[in-house]
Amino acid sequence: MLSRRSPARRRVMAAALTVAVAGVSPAPAGATVRHRLSGLEMVQESGKVSPYEARTAHCPEGKQPVGGGFDLPEGHSVAASFPVADSGWLVKARSDNGDTAPFEMTWYAMCATPSPGYRIIKNSGVVPNRHGVGMECWNDAPPYPHYEHMVNVGGEAKGPTAALTGANMSYQPSRTYIRGFAGGARTDSDTVEVDLYVICIENSDGSADWYKEERGSYLNGDGPTWACPRGTSSVGVGFFSWEAFLRSSRPHATGKSDWKLTGVNPSGPGYEISGNLICERY
Repeated sequence: MLSRRSPARRRVMAAALTVAVAGVSPAPAGATVRHRLSGLEMVQESGKVSPYEARTAHCPEGKQPVGGGFDLPEGHSVAASFPVADSGWLVKARSDNGDTAPFEMTWYAMCATPSPGYRIIKNSGVVPNRHGVGMECWNDAPPYPHYEHMVNVGGEAKGPTAALTGANMSYQPSRTYIRGFAGGARTDSDTVEVDLYVICIENSDGSADWYKEERGSYLNGDGPTWACPRGTSSVGVGFFSWEAFLRSSRPHATGKSDWKLTGVNPSGPGYEISGNLICERY
């Protein structure tokens, strides 16, 4: 199931989201119908907010969030970035130095026509700083319990001074399933409450691929620009860093295929970060 795409990147899974392609002959009775991503579009909104004030980039009617992001000014980092069914992608941010003054923020949603079985599930827990909670796309409804396809993940770190340090996915080859993860940290406590949100679908046709981005080192205020292969568009991103808080996670920063991340390590001049980029063929 794993195949090498380049020395720094691996295609880890196929997880597509969508409606059947027009003009394709109906599947035989009893056959599983596969579905493809349809009508992907980015929504971008901006405005002045206070620390930990929620803002949602709203998807057009009939579409659901499959990814999202944010862009924050210097001195601020993300506390929450997650999907909200029938609405869009929600973002909260904090001041890194405790300043309560409002600041400018941009928030994004990547929206698409929902696949059959589209749903968002949530898991919560109180964990040590820079740890997190996990979950799979597991459906125990009839006719039998089964794993579903994981489209994307989001998370929230709760409490005064809380920051989100990761919202990512990992492939478990020994058990052939995908596990979502979200983690956080607080500066006024040894523990943090974390919410993980996972987008699950059924019967993917494989038109969206999940690419693992290997860990890299960056100076504060800088970060990686991850790009999808030619002929694909970026749909979403996962990230994880032990040191950094994220200041930006910008979809389509310079083109249709890329995603730009920027982080800051409050305890040093730089940081390391890894993650996954979700790419849709068009």
